[in-house]
Amino acid sequence: MRLASPHATFESSLLITALGLCLSGCVGAIVALPEKTTLRTDEYKALSARSLTPAITRTAQSAPTREWCGITVWALIIPVPLKLPVCSSYSEQSFGNDESGNEIVLLYSKQTVTAPFHACGPLMMLGPIVHGYQGNALCGVFPD
Repeated sequence: MRLASPHATFESSLLITALGLCLSGCVGAIVALPEKTTLRTDEYKALSARSLTPAITRTAQSAPTREWCGITVWALIIPVPLKLPVCSSYSEQSFGNDESGNEIVLLYSKQTVTAPFHACGPLMMLGPIVHGYQGNALCGVFPD
């Protein structure tokens, strides 16, 4: 039975440490999911300020665009996509009437597929260098 020399143990631990430092974000995922945002127009806000409840009479939607959504897992620099073209992106306007009965735009809505990058690794403490990073020293989310 042969025991490893202290010199060989030091070299292997140095190699493992160097490898760990090189793989700073070695495990991560890009998550693409639809996100809908709605903005109220100034006319909507003006009606609300006068204690009038804005009523939506009709909605016009753009032609939806099919988008890929799901998750892509990054493991040791190799992407493994798990996505399907089942989501859609579109924009729409919601119309209503003002006090005079004229048709006005009350709401603008937009649905898009966002893809933030979620990652974990030994050097994620450097994540705050990137603008918009949310997380801690071990795991976090980078903006798309």
